[in-house]
Amino acid sequence: MWQQVSAFPQEKLYTQTDRAEYVCGDTIWMRHHVVDALTGMPSQASRYVYVELLNPFGEPVHRYMMRQDDNGIIHGYAVTSPDMPSGQYTLRAYTKYMTGTTPDYLFQRQLRLRNVMENSVKITSKLNNGTLHISFAAPKTGKTIHSEIKVTSTDGDIAFTGNSERGINIHALDIGSKRHCILVQIGNYGEYVPLTHAQIDLQIMPEGGHLVMGQRCRMAYKAVENTGRGIDMTAVVTDEKERVVATSSTSHRGMGMVSFAPQPGHSYRLTCTAADGRTAVRTLPKAMTDIPTLSVVQNSSKITVGIVEPDGMQPKADRWLIVHQGGAPLYAKQTKSTTVSFPRSLFRDGIVNFLLVNDKMKIISERIAFVWNEKRNEYIEPKAINLLANGNLHTATVDLSDSTTASCAVSITDAEEITADTIQNIVSALLLTQELRGYVEAPAWYFAKPGRAGKLDLLMMTQGWRRYDIHKTLVGDIHTTTSKPETSMCISGKVTSDVSPHGLKSASVTISANKGGYINATTTDNKGIFRFNGFELPDSTGYMLMARSNKGSTNVVLRMDSTAYPNIRQSIPQEFAMPDSPNFVTLKRASDRIAINQGVRTIFLPEVTVETQRRPKTEFEVLTKVNGMSITAEMLKKENNKSVFDYLVSAPTGLIFDYSSKWFEYRGKSSYLIFNGALWNGDEDHSKGIISIDPHTPMVTALQNINIKDVAQIDIIKGAVAGTLPGITATPNSLAMENSAIIITTKDDNFTAKKNVVLIRPLGYQQPAAFYNPQYDAPGDYALRQTVYWNPSVLVKDGKASIQFLPNGAKRYRITIEGVDRSGKLISVQKETE
Repeated sequence: MWQQVSAFPQEKLYTQTDRAEYVCGDTIWMRHHVVDALTGMPSQASRYVYVELLNPFGEPVHRYMMRQDDNGIIHGYAVTSPDMPSGQYTLRAYTKYMTGTTPDYLFQRQLRLRNVMENSVKITSKLNNGTLHISFAAPKTGKTIHSEIKVTSTDGDIAFTGNSERGINIHALDIGSKRHCILVQIGNYGEYVPLTHAQIDLQIMPEGGHLVMGQRCRMAYKAVENTGRGIDMTAVVTDEKERVVATSSTSHRGMGMVSFAPQPGHSYRLTCTAADGRTAVRTLPKAMTDIPTLSVVQNSSKITVGIVEPDGMQPKADRWLIVHQGGAPLYAKQTKSTTVSFPRSLFRDGIVNFLLVNDKMKIISERIAFVWNEKRNEYIEPKAINLLANGNLHTATVDLSDSTTASCAVSITDAEEITADTIQNIVSALLLTQELRGYVEAPAWYFAKPGRAGKLDLLMMTQGWRRYDIHKTLVGDIHTTTSKPETSMCISGKVTSDVSPHGLKSASVTISANKGGYINATTTDNKGIFRFNGFELPDSTGYMLMARSNKGSTNVVLRMDSTAYPNIRQSIPQEFAMPDSPNFVTLKRASDRIAINQGVRTIFLPEVTVETQRRPKTEFEVLTKVNGMSITAEMLKKENNKSVFDYLVSAPTGLIFDYSSKWFEYRGKSSYLIFNGALWNGDEDHSKGIISIDPHTPMVTALQNINIKDVAQIDIIKGAVAGTLPGITATPNSLAMENSAIIITTKDDNFTAKKNVVLIRPLGYQQPAAFYNPQYDAPGDYALRQTVYWNPSVLVKDGKASIQFLPNGAKRYRITIEGVDRSGKLISVQKETE
């Protein structure tokens, strides 16, 4: 087991956001806490965290790569747009090292996004007997809304288009095979509507893995709707003669437990009944007559493990009891005892695994338990949080345990408008959900109040531990990995001939970036594989790669490795229920905030259909009207198979090709080159432009390798207006009259010129941005903000921290502080204060 932990050390991650509910158009601010999975201590091994904002269909809306700052802290933001549909979105975060396991290991956080137009229409849905009925009404008056409706299924198919005289009916077959959610659009408002179905999945989990004959056994059950959410049910165990042998009247999130002693010659079944009358029935497995099972009981001082033998069976001496936490063994001994007790102090907070195995290390019974030392949680709940007014500023002081030193993220929100996140926090994520298989509903509930250990133990009986395959580990089948934590960006691929997929040895590959001045070269190995690493550049950076054989021939093929992202679990249960009525005040304030920041743009109108096509313009075409020209694909048709380079040399563009510098010039100064929106060689000396280029360098070679037929448009911009282009603006003499730019836009954004030349724009790290925390008078729209203060890096030293912020006029503020101290203790503080 120690070999397994050493061969594949793992990471866990928790992403803290400034709040759990947003209005579409808000920015989502976040801090990522990465820890070692075994010790729980902060880890800086992985330099990057990847973040995806997924819509309720499980489709990526945005993807970001966030890197460590100078203090080793990873933080960033995600943007939303005002026209996004309302619904429950998911924030997924992970390091690349974490993807070497399974997508279930990755962190997921649910976020509620509300479109401001939610106060214009209320959508209700009900699925019954194979038909989905959807109705639309004005929230304030209850009157039916008549407008064009479009319904899209999870499969991406249009399930309905039409009008809503009295609502609409859709057959279940038209909703799609997944059927956990639909997208309803009425006018220009959209909302993801979760669906509830009658089908119930009833799962049975005897304690330790199986029932034993003649002994009182505890058996957990879990009732789950096909949305993934649990449904509370009462349970009855009956024998073959319908005699009741056990009942359970309480459950939590679909989980419950019954106790009974199976008897020889009898069979049993479990019947569960929901409050709405739905039932589910399962036949219980046969009780074992020759295999024992484990039972675990906790009290305030110790944990007792019972080995429950079938009636009449004697304990065997060849059995081992193994106890481990996080994969690290804590206890391993042969035993004939029926009970073994352990002091609670042996374990740190979290999941503990108890295994009963035979002499061949085959697992007989397995039980996981959760150790939660509530008396030791002084580092989780603060001693005090005080809020003092000091002129225009407020000061929040935090007093934790005197030994606590940590970098924490702090969020202060308007408690009147933003509801508290009761679903997830750093404790529930790192100690619970990152350790268990399957989906855990509202994990923070188990830690919100003392006395919920019983429900937490019930959860342990219905879930499984997932870190390592201990069954294989115990027999020496060690799971290893060749991957390492990511410390830099990497671009890799393979060079082959144009007639064979076999790699070419010792081929040369050069790379250049359009910003940051990154240029490098390497050669391929015996298999034709090359790799560039040890660099990092921001997102939207473009790269040009060119390959030649070891004899200098360009008649080779450059094959790039594609970037693979983890699979997305499609069916994500909907934790956030739609409110019975919108919060009109909150949405009105949000609408005002959007109007101030982005202009008045949200209106409620029927859908508009565009019936004729218009030639799209490039983003640069308007600048050519000042001084320059645009050459469209239509105008280039007669040029046949010319290269872009050959065309520009001969075309009347107003630029001159200088054969001494071997580049294009305007008024004696070399032109800038912009390819698909990216400035190439943008960080060189712009007082001279792009110079020192000969026909064998990537720029000229690229233009020679781009065929006119692949070009959507060429824009030539001359004079001072060229200095307003991206990447040129910040350079010296950017507004010089001698400036010029050649802008090439291809029909395919991922265009590849020749087979030996590739132009790529992989995901780069997110450029840092600071949350606006004013220290003096704030602008008028500041009072409309729902997040008043956000700081991803507040130092708590010796248990003390002080935060100053400018109030926005709220009656109550909610202060949230989360982090991990140097010893691995968790800090989770949430308090409302006036």
